[in-house]
Amino acid sequence: MDTRFLQSLLAVVDTGSIAAAARLQGLTAAAVSQRIRVLEAELDCELLNRSAHAAVPTEACLRLLSPARKLVRDAARLSAEADPDGLRGPFRLGAVSTALHESVPALIRTFREKAPNAELTIRPGTSLSLYEGLLAGDLNAAITVEPPFALPKGIVSELLVTQAIVHISPGDLSRQDTRENALPWIVYDRTSWGGRLIWEACHARIAGGHILCELDALETIALLVAQGVGQAIVPHWRGLTESRLRIGPSGAAGTLSRKLVFLRKNAPASVLGDLALAALRQEA
Repeated sequence: MDTRFLQSLLAVVDTGSIAAAARLQGLTAAAVSQRIRVLEAELDCELLNRSAHAAVPTEACLRLLSPARKLVRDAARLSAEADPDGLRGPFRLGAVSTALHESVPALIRTFREKAPNAELTIRPGTSLSLYEGLLAGDLNAAITVEPPFALPKGIVSELLVTQAIVHISPGDLSRQDTRENALPWIVYDRTSWGGRLIWEACHARIAGGHILCELDALETIALLVAQGVGQAIVPHWRGLTESRLRIGPSGAAGTLSRKLVFLRKNAPASVLGDLALAALRQEA
């Protein structure tokens, strides 16, 4: 059985469609479909319930997912063992949205120059979902907000960057229009790790006004504020500019910041993981 075909099946299950899996793997949808049909013939069972825009795993497929993921991981480790410099094989990195824009491009350039034979996959997500993916073995490493709990012994955390927490309001409105009682709040999702940090420190200030909406998408929050929809308290990531925003102190007591960290398992040692961390630290 070709483990690349299992990778395609897992990509379909993870993304929810054959088309999305094909984009993720750099294949055509027809090629991914053919791989699934070969697996179905070899296993003598139907693996997907297909519709026009989605592909849902069957019960038989769900039973196979855990051993299939293990088989794919073991095959990747075997390939890595045969690589003398450790710069080949798959490396799956998860990243929160702001890191995708400010850190990941430098990492991709580094892999292109120093590990051109590596198979780099970038998966966006929330800090919690990426952490869970790391624990499950679906990711080799993840860029997340610093976890608000003690990590298990098998996971190590490396600090990448510390971001101040700031208040943002529309930059093209008059000073009178930007008074806090005149603008509703757009809240950084309180269930997210970063949003929880801000809410615990600034909830009295925010709760004193009208909360318009709540979401875990910092770029979207900044865009809404720039368009005059409301105000927000957010981390000051590199992409947050003052061209259309007024940026000021968060109003929280003391120094409030969000830390982005690089999470990975501390064994086995990974040359690609070390390369990724070095590239991200240099960029930070």
